[in-house]
Amino acid sequence: MTAYFFRRLLLLIPLVILVTFGVASLMRMVHGDPATLALGEGATPQDIQTFRHAYHLDDPLPVQYLRWWGDVFHGNLGTSVVSRTNVTLELQHRLPVTLELLILSTLMTAVIGISFGVVSALQQNSPMDYMVRLFSILGLSIPSFWLGTLVIVLPAIWWGYLPPLQRINLMDSPIRNLQQYWLPSLVLAIGGSAIVMRIARSSLLEVMRNDFIRTARAKGLRSNVVLYRHALKNAIIPVVTILGLQVAALIGGTVIIESIFNLQGVGTYMINSINARDYPSVQGMVLFFAVVIIVVNLIVDMSYALFDPRIRYS
Repeated sequence: MTAYFFRRLLLLIPLVILVTFGVASLMRMVHGDPATLALGEGATPQDIQTFRHAYHLDDPLPVQYLRWWGDVFHGNLGTSVVSRTNVTLELQHRLPVTLELLILSTLMTAVIGISFGVVSALQQNSPMDYMVRLFSILGLSIPSFWLGTLVIVLPAIWWGYLPPLQRINLMDSPIRNLQQYWLPSLVLAIGGSAIVMRIARSSLLEVMRNDFIRTARAKGLRSNVVLYRHALKNAIIPVVTILGLQVAALIGGTVIIESIFNLQGVGTYMINSINARDYPSVQGMVLFFAVVIIVVNLIVDMSYALFDPRIRYS
């Protein structure tokens, strides 16, 4: 397993380089000049040229890209060409917001998706099964940004309720912090839980038809023992795979949801950086997101052996 783990880590290097270079290239194809956006429309050509030279924006792309990697190797994700702030410090300041949102939404995705998927499988073709399947279709069909807008606007119109808009630290007030984060986390989790729900249902139904389940029932084992010890443990691997993939979708969803709910996290910073054509900031955030997604998928792959002892890494 150790050899497999380190081989997977080595494969991450070309993947991260490919992703970051692709983003760096695409950003420079987008219309707009960071010097003009930073200095304003009234800037003279001399001012723009001075700005571009000061931040090495007039260098060829490979030179800029290698210089940025030089900063990364020294623990610095770059310096914003618009706000003149350190990208690493911005990440450290905003990461707790995005991390809490991501953890809550992942937990909600797993709990809602697996619970309803199991209920739907155990009550196949019942009214409850049809309701769960209808809910999963709706969850897949409704865009998260539209749902996020609704859960802010409708409670404000009907009951005069708005979630807290200023950041509340978890250690200062856990209740107020939960009031701020549970709605955006739930909005993020709806789509993912619908997918997990369908996969959990179909996987559990397939396992329940196997011979070893019939044998366990013939031995007189209780239904709960058959479900949790035998069926669910064998049906969970596809669900874990989908949950790992959903983390990538949730990270992408935070970019929009943070803006809707006024959460000053990494996603909001990413949008602002893209709008300002802030190349170092965008590259730093993409590097962070890419590493998180790759590490999560590696953890998911390594966890297969815990759920199924037949799986060996060699």
